[in-house]
Amino acid sequence: MLNLTKYNLARLVFWWLVIIPAIPFILVTIGISVYVYWPRDYSSVIDFSVAENIEYITLSAHGVNDSPRSWSDELQHIMAIDSYPQLQPLAKQHQSINWQHYSDNVFLCSVAGKKIGLEIGERLAKAPNLKAVHAVGHSCGSFIILGICERLKSINANVLIQTTYLDPVSVYSGFFWDYGIEHFGSCADFTDNYIDTRDTVPGSNIPLPNAFTFDVTQLQTPEDSGVPPHAWPTRYYLNAYKQQYVPVFYLGNVAALQGLKKGESVVLN
Repeated sequence: MLNLTKYNLARLVFWWLVIIPAIPFILVTIGISVYVYWPRDYSSVIDFSVAENIEYITLSAHGVNDSPRSWSDELQHIMAIDSYPQLQPLAKQHQSINWQHYSDNVFLCSVAGKKIGLEIGERLAKAPNLKAVHAVGHSCGSFIILGICERLKSINANVLIQTTYLDPVSVYSGFFWDYGIEHFGSCADFTDNYIDTRDTVPGSNIPLPNAFTFDVTQLQTPEDSGVPPHAWPTRYYLNAYKQQYVPVFYLGNVAALQGLKKGESVVLN
């Protein structure tokens, strides 16, 4: 009887100290997973027209709790009027992606973002004359860029893709903390990444293994002092693209980057 009593007591302690406290965590985890992976209709985001004669397209995606007005619309306008010389003869399209309805939740935005990207990538793969894509993503919008690249490359590997990440958040579905670090830039022909090391968003302040990373922290001027660290790379990129300081891969000269290594950070000052 003594051994049986000790055994039952041990089981009771185990249940009270381990199993019962874990039940709320398990239920919350299941609830979050059901919420973020639940099938959704993304047609309101992806149903933009794609010209049949398009040869080169640029796309940009804002981050969590943001909107295209903060920087994405402006970037696409700059890309249209300040086109790099090698791109000017091409039939081009410039698309700012508005996915506000799915980007307002930190758990949902990564999963929804990648699904939106996958669907956009599939649409782009149907453009018969498409030669190259330049996709830019900030924060959680980086998952849209990843999805575009992965699906488009899986259908048509001949399309050259440049992915540009601006302070990308790495956490996927709230649980996989290094997902973005491991995957961003893995499918593209060329990837550049711009970070502010003062930022505390996971994955946004370190080099990406599959990208050329540029630390632009020290380039923030007094005029831009009101821009928070997580948003500073977007403002830097707008200004730098306008002055044609950032690399554009398709038909461009990226020889200046030959001395750099992926996975390492270059401090710009």
